Amino acid sequence: MKRFFKLIVTGILSFTLGAGIGLGVIYSAQQSAKVTSLGEVEQITNITKDLASSHRRTIRKSRSSSVRIMSLSDDQQVFASATGTYFTAYGRYFVLTVNHGIQGPCELTRVEASDEFVDCVRYIDLNERVDYALVEIEKLSTRTPIKIPQDVAKDDLDFAIMTEIYYTGFPNGAGPLTLDGKIIGYMSGDFIYVKSYAWSGSSGAGVFASNGKLIGYVLALDVGYTEYGIDVLENIVFVVPVTAVRWDSLREE
Repeated sequence: MKRFFKLIVTGILSFTLGAGIGLGVIYSAQQSAKVTSLGEVEQITNITKDLASSHRRTIRKSRSSSVRIMSLSDDQQVFASATGTYFTAYGRYFVLTVNHGIQGPCELTRVEASDEFVDCVRYIDLNERVDYALVEIEKLSTRTPIKIPQDVAKDDLDFAIMTEIYYTGFPNGAGPLTLDGKIIGYMSGDFIYVKSYAWSGSSGAGVFASNGKLIGYVLALDVGYTEYGIDVLENIVFVVPVTAVRWDSLREE
């Protein structure tokens, strides 16, 4: 009787163990067969793990703070689309973009990120000389703002030649698209030359050094002489350094 009972217990344990292994194999197979959804692929934080962790953090910061600015002229005949960097300061929320991306009054300007739209609250500084705009906006739920002044570059080494950079923009209304590049030179202290690429709609995109510090914003492409005459040099991008932005205007009421 004891032997019979022992056989039953052994059989039950064997069956349980076998069933557990079987279920584990089935679960593993199901996970292996699971197809990644488009939504998972498009996550703003879906960044290759082949890069150094510091670079991945910078790209995440760039993508998570990148927004699209859409502005209509007073007569609603002219439409502009530009890129901006979403940031917070003094408990409020703002966007840094290019002034030429602002075509009309605040009430005809909106900010978009991942199909979320928020209104312009007011223009803080529309600077024609350096071509930037500081715009106060409503809080976004789909983006993570960088912090000013904490995330602004202050060290000369942040602007050093061959520093790797990243920026995220909305060229031709597509995006967010993230590009890389390197600082290759300077122009009379006014602009930074970056070897990268940009197209219409990328203007205003925040440019980050690989250490995560904001060094400037995309202004324009270079134009020069080639064997075919005057042409756009698509791989040379003008970047305005953050030192040109009057950040203290954020405190003015």
